[in-house]
Amino acid sequence: MEHDLVLEGSGVRLVPLAVEHAGALAAFVDERVWRGMTSPTPVGEQALADVVHVALRTPARYAFAVVDRASGRVVGSTSFYDVDRAMGRLEIGHTYYDPAVWGTHVNPACKLLLMTHAFETWGVARVAFRVEGRNARSVAAVTKLGAVPEGRLRGHRVAADGTRQDSLYFSVLAEEWPAARARLEARLAGAPDVDDRTSVLLLGGRSGVGKSTVAAAVHDLLVERDVAHAVVEGDALDLAHPTPWEHGVAAANLADVWRRYRALGHRRLVLANTVSVLEADVLAAAVGDRPQVTSVLLTANDSTVRERLARREVGASYDAHVARSDAAARRLEAEAGARVHRVPTDARPPADVAADVIALAGW
Repeated sequence: MEHDLVLEGSGVRLVPLAVEHAGALAAFVDERVWRGMTSPTPVGEQALADVVHVALRTPARYAFAVVDRASGRVVGSTSFYDVDRAMGRLEIGHTYYDPAVWGTHVNPACKLLLMTHAFETWGVARVAFRVEGRNARSVAAVTKLGAVPEGRLRGHRVAADGTRQDSLYFSVLAEEWPAARARLEARLAGAPDVDDRTSVLLLGGRSGVGKSTVAAAVHDLLVERDVAHAVVEGDALDLAHPTPWEHGVAAANLADVWRRYRALGHRRLVLANTVSVLEADVLAAAVGDRPQVTSVLLTANDSTVRERLARREVGASYDAHVARSDAAARRLEAEAGARVHRVPTDARPPADVAADVIALAGW
């Protein structure tokens, strides 16, 4: 719908989206920028103009061009949509930015402007965010706002590649807005996004899904970025015979190991273990400082898992591993809740999967 709302502050200006912005948007929109949208990637100025026309024709949608105040350049677009003032709710989305401003002030500044207007001018009770399940960058950005995950709608949308994909819902309620606002303002002021607590990344998944491989790739990427961290293979914490799991040895060993890493200044922990995502509370208690926990369930289809297991197991050992893997997959899918992120590993380089899970952790 057409509107005349202009929002300005923190180095950005949100102006009503218009066809005249199509050329500037076309200059940076590509498949990477458009990831997670439901329409095909628009290529060229005319295709972006068509996108703008759709936005202007959509009822209850306030679409904006994002202008960087310092340069005067159009660096993205974002929207209020599904606005229901009578019910006091709306969603924020249809958001995309020039990669040149990823990780800068632009996104938190836009969210601060939009959410301030929604809660403090319009007086809504709820602001929601809808994210395609594979879009790790957007999930990380929404999580960083302090939005609360509400669940996964399976097969909820048709993606740009024609496949059916899940939608993840997050929201901020009016009573949660002061804390979310303080978080955004701290980010824009250059204050640390997190406190001194440990940040834990749990990598779970069935045998053959690639947990150890992804953990190693996470390590390599973090080393490349010079980010302090430690990687712990959960299976090694109680690898003994007779199996001591019922005595809590794994949690006790984790507590001892992490205490030493933390004394050296480490605050990021990667833990790979089949059922780690189901035991987040126990593992968090072992870490001991009310850590921030990101749980990621790595997934792969049966044929991929069998192919991977066949490379390392033979004979009866292979059959036993397949049986255990299948049982674990059923349990994990049944018991891992909406707060657990699902990341597929099929036909993907480990570095790509690692980049996604690092983004989910906000590292």
